[in-house]
Amino acid sequence: MATRQDTHPRTRQARRQQRLIWIAGVSALLVVLVITSVASIGQNSTAQRIAHNQGPLVIAAHGVPPNAELNGRAWGPADAPIQVIEYADYECESCGYFARTYEAEVVAAFAATGKVRFEIRNAPFHGEGSRNAAAAAYCAAEQNAFWPMHDSLFLNQPTVEGTGPQVFSVARLNALAAKLPLDAAAFAQCLSSGRYVAQVEADDAETERVGVTGTPTFVINGRAYPAILSTDELRQIFAEVAPAVDLAQ
Repeated sequence: MATRQDTHPRTRQARRQQRLIWIAGVSALLVVLVITSVASIGQNSTAQRIAHNQGPLVIAAHGVPPNAELNGRAWGPADAPIQVIEYADYECESCGYFARTYEAEVVAAFAATGKVRFEIRNAPFHGEGSRNAAAAAYCAAEQNAFWPMHDSLFLNQPTVEGTGPQVFSVARLNALAAKLPLDAAAFAQCLSSGRYVAQVEADDAETERVGVTGTPTFVINGRAYPAILSTDELRQIFAEVAPAVDLAQ
């Protein structure tokens, strides 16, 4: 009797320990399976988002504006009485809306007058994809193809959040350049060399220095207008900041 009373509690304790070990093992396996399943779903979702954004590339129909600077990012005389700077991000949905809806109309209304200068500056707030696109625009400008690249970037900008690095990857930007009126090999060498990485970083620093916190932001004769501006709204602002300038002539 003494022996049974002495060994039975230890036997039950050992069995409990075995059950606890088995339960812990099963629980750990379930946790691993759940984590693996969630990761797989996340990877599939990311792949689907990227694929959704990588349809056929679209090329802008309009070309270089009148009075465009050679190999530059502006149109209009340097001494024009109305000076417009647009701070833009190639991943910015609102910037894309302005480019696709109003930019050609703005060019048609003001570029040939010689009284308005319109310059594009980078505000690459969205990160890697925005910076790649900004560098691509600089590389295109070397061949006097800034405006076709600029307009085409907005036609192909990401429509799903988080896909910018894939949509504006170096390979895809090279494919876009191959469809534009420029030397694709020279463009590819420029982009892969990282020639404009420092310049794009300086552009980003400039936005902080001048107080640009959102895109698009238009600075017109020193006054900031953080909004999408239609052609008529721009015309009204021009009349306010430069009332002596007659754009009808």
